Amino acid sequence: MATASTNPKVEKIRQSVHDSYAELVRLIDGPLTALNPEKLYLPPAENEWTIMQNLSHIVEFMPYWASEIEKLVAAPGQNFGRTMQHEGRMRAVNEHGRDSLAQIKEALPGSYVRLEDVLGGLKDSDLELTGRHVKFGEQSLGWFMEEFVTGHLSSHVDQVKMCLKAVD
Repeated sequence: MATASTNPKVEKIRQSVHDSYAELVRLIDGPLTALNPEKLYLPPAENEWTIMQNLSHIVEFMPYWASEIEKLVAAPGQNFGRTMQHEGRMRAVNEHGRDSLAQIKEALPGSYVRLEDVLGGLKDSDLELTGRHVKFGEQSLGWFMEEFVTGHLSSHVDQVKMCLKAVD
């Protein structure tokens, strides 16, 4: 397993993911559990995702990106990632956006562990490997990690918080 002393860039990524996960757990165990359950399914504004749609997307994308990272490390240079219109992404939100908070709470740890397991096996040098994204072209794994893992996860945590303020 990679260690902080030998792979500080990977450790920073892992810490960011861990911090976002811990904040999600705090939100679920606290203010989201205390919220009237009907409000979990109310969009905060037109064309915005509900709290549950955001949570279902997070549960789906952590293992998705874990698999994509594994594939890229195994075969650098390949096509990598997806766009917002990806069928699996949309299906997860459509199929699980009405799940209960208890269902999300049950699914979230396994989703996180899958991503953490992959991140724990990375070396800083892996972050220099490149892949091709249909929209963004050739990019390094480090760039993909910021765009689609750490930045993406923290952005959705912020969206959940904004939704909570809007519907509470």
